[in-house]
Amino acid sequence: MQVKVSGSNMEVGVALTDFASEHLEKAVKKYFEKAVSSEVHFAKDGNIFKVVITVNEGVRGGIKVKSDGHAGDAYAAFSEACARAAKQLARYKTKIQHYRRHQGGIKSAEVDYKAIDAMKYVLPPQKYDVFEEMENEETHNVSHPVIAEKTTEIETISVDEAIMKMDLQNLPALVFINEKTKRMNVVYHRKDGNISWVDPQV
Repeated sequence: MQVKVSGSNMEVGVALTDFASEHLEKAVKKYFEKAVSSEVHFAKDGNIFKVVITVNEGVRGGIKVKSDGHAGDAYAAFSEACARAAKQLARYKTKIQHYRRHQGGIKSAEVDYKAIDAMKYVLPPQKYDVFEEMENEETHNVSHPVIAEKTTEIETISVDEAIMKMDLQNLPALVFINEKTKRMNVVYHRKDGNISWVDPQV
């Protein structure tokens, strides 16, 4: 597995790069043999080191894992992020091994992958005062400035696969097309720890 190590606001030396590469490959390969590439990004914010780890199969529709960690030193931050990734992979080990199994065979990620193109926008949190809200309601002119935008894909997968991908990618929610009903669905983490699944009946 190829491991790319980079940093922001800090210098990533040979020792830290070797440490991250060795420990990440060891942790991932135990549960995710098909992983072909990964990225480890270090960033320093004041006295805190933050790490984001991304691991993937390198194919459309493949498994992707994302985790993060932060601590007072770079090694501890990486260890926290790596442990989280390993924990998620261990939790879904069986499902990952059987992912794309269909009628006794393995579906090709490239051939059987079904998705529609979409745009994803990042919006800032909205802060309205009472008078602004009243004015917006009267004029129906609510403005949401876009901070960033990027292309994405909405996959056609099962509910179980959607939950697995949401958890592995450390996402709060995931929009997908239900492979059984062909309807747009959403799964998301509730504040009480459970998962909600929204399936429009239209």
